[in-house]
Amino acid sequence: MVRNEEMEKLLREYGYPEQSIPRLVKEINSLSLDKVKKLILPYNDITSDKS
Repeated sequence: MVRNEEMEKLLREYGYPEQSIPRLVKEINSLSLDKVKKLILPYNDITSDKS
């Protein structure tokens, strides 16, 4: 449970929409926190080119 809370915190810090966080945590649950940090980008970096 603590691991999920850490992943939720990371996603919030990276700016992911609150409604997306539960789904994302389920998808990345099998990965280590270090691996997740290497794989995901801050949400604003991902969406900045879409305007």
